[in-house]
Amino acid sequence: MAAIRGEPLDRVPVSFWLHNHAAEDSAQALANETIRLHQTFNWDFLKPQSRALCFAEMWGQQLEYSGQREVAPKISRFALRDAMEFGTLQPADASRGALAEQVQAIRTIRSAVGADVPIVATIFAPLMVTTYMTPGRRDEVLRLMREDPAKLQHGLAAINETLTQYARDYIAAGADGIFYATTVATQPLISEAECKRFQRPFDLTVLKAVENAPFNIMHVCGNNTRFDEFVDYPVSVFSWATTPGNPALTEARKLTGRAVLGGLPGKPQIGGMQPEALVERARTSIAETGGRGHLLGPDCSINPGTPEALLQAVGKM
Repeated sequence: MAAIRGEPLDRVPVSFWLHNHAAEDSAQALANETIRLHQTFNWDFLKPQSRALCFAEMWGQQLEYSGQREVAPKISRFALRDAMEFGTLQPADASRGALAEQVQAIRTIRSAVGADVPIVATIFAPLMVTTYMTPGRRDEVLRLMREDPAKLQHGLAAINETLTQYARDYIAAGADGIFYATTVATQPLISEAECKRFQRPFDLTVLKAVENAPFNIMHVCGNNTRFDEFVDYPVSVFSWATTPGNPALTEARKLTGRAVLGGLPGKPQIGGMQPEALVERARTSIAETGGRGHLLGPDCSINPGTPEALLQAVGKM
């Protein structure tokens, strides 16, 4: 929390997050895996890695689980037959189903790790959620955005209402904040005007519902993001990949006036690194920020099979 406030530190806090696709099909399995990671690595904060499709499941998405750590579940039934159905989408009850399952996992994790370990819970932006809901995925959503924007806005509003309640439920269950993510806000995918229309207003509704939480993170995923569109968001930390077209750590800290989370590669790069190289990457990023207003973590989630020796090396540096 001192890092979030930009105060001097004895060391920069560190954490990683990664899927275990064999342990995400129930609240108890997700909780057990998160608690195992906590006990193994003693990271400074926890981001339970719930399955990416849990949001779409609220509208009938169905999955086939692989039972394997590194193999994601397959979609056996999409929530919608096509993107036109966003025009009639209705809000779902966030207190039931897949979202209630994630909230229960947070309660269990909080009970196990105690009050002093910060926990952030993942929420995808409504526009990101839409890209999982139809067989045409992201391309179909972007086509609807340009051909029948009113239908997409109707669907986004329904998802937004659901996720706003979900965010409140997360905090009530013991989370210290939300890790709010988008994968669509990149220059190749949407224009500045489209970002302002289909991304921003829905994001702000969710974030303002929990703006008093001390550890809200905005994660802007991808290369060449529209980072400038998010700098005034009501969060305490920004997370993104320091890759082509994106700001450096110190640049983003100046742009936002908030703490930054990053400095280490995400998947797939991290999986092939040696411990010495990863530690050097960590030290370089800490030198860049001077260790102030900096939480050390990956650009995005890391490979499910990342060798434990890599993660232990950074934690012990």
